[in-house]
Amino acid sequence: MSRERARRRAEREAEAAARAAERRLREERAARRAQWRGRLLAPFRAVTDAVGLTGGPRGRVQGRLAEKRRRRTGAVLAGGSAVVVLAGAITRDWAAVALTGVVVVLAAPVAYTLFFRR
Repeated sequence: MSRERARRRAEREAEAAARAAERRLREERAARRAQWRGRLLAPFRAVTDAVGLTGGPRGRVQGRLAEKRRRRTGAVLAGGSAVVVLAGAITRDWAAVALTGVVVVLAAPVAYTLFFRR
């Protein structure tokens, strides 16, 4: 009986060693793949960190305040776009239209504050 137990234990240990070797091989491959991916994406790391693209996908913020903020921001963007389109319709000079666009971008936070802050 003890020979049978010893044989089964040896089989279990051999299977465990095989599983450990396979797991170690998978981990080494994953580490090499991660290292390769890190080297491949290194030139873009500064951009993704600055923009905030390092995390996973994020859902849209829900709630009344978020919806209110989106509506107000959309109104300011629509108004600014309308001003640029009107400038393009009034004058055919692209420099004037571009200057109007720059002024609208710089004035958008001021307009948001004037129209929507109490």
